[in-house]
Amino acid sequence: MVTYDDLVMALEDAWLSVGLHEHALVESVIPATHDRTCKIELFPEHAEPLTLATMPPWLELNFTWSPVHQLISEGRDLPADPLELTLTYTVTLVNHRDRSDIELVRMFQRAVRSAFERHFPADLLEMESVSVEVRRMYQPVGQKVELEAVQLVSSTMVDLFEQWEDRDVQSLRQLLRSEMNLARTIIANLSDTFHPHGNGGYRSVDAA
Repeated sequence: MVTYDDLVMALEDAWLSVGLHEHALVESVIPATHDRTCKIELFPEHAEPLTLATMPPWLELNFTWSPVHQLISEGRDLPADPLELTLTYTVTLVNHRDRSDIELVRMFQRAVRSAFERHFPADLLEMESVSVEVRRMYQPVGQKVELEAVQLVSSTMVDLFEQWEDRDVQSLRQLLRSEMNLARTIIANLSDTFHPHGNGGYRSVDAA
């Protein structure tokens, strides 16, 4: 079993190896439960300044290091608690009025499926369509509010214990690099789908 620090360092190595950049890393301890949580925001190369109009598709990673994980890392022989890594992808659109929610969701799903097809073609038939949440952001304009942007948000969860058979640091690093390679491809596909000429535009459904 690895330690919490081993996991964070392996994650950092993985996101750097695929060319993603950390915008925020927030760690906290919940005293009541002794859980330790970690949240990391990862972006590809992007234009500056970062605004709603220039924001590329990006990824947020979350995981919780439980007291059971800590005890196992210290050598206690306990049943493995799931070590779940949550990956949340966000796409922000300011030019959106000519697309319905259904069209946008399908475009998102096709981009993700294409990434899985590239990295895990043997598992493609078993892959279910990812769920996508459509969020609307409004801003006040005079006495009313206007739609400022639409965000498409999708989360997936990976239980590292299910795939990490050898339980050593090196195999964990390889597993996380594989996950980050997939994440990089998903972000690139989402960018190509929704911002084919840079931020602010997207392709038609047929070309997505």
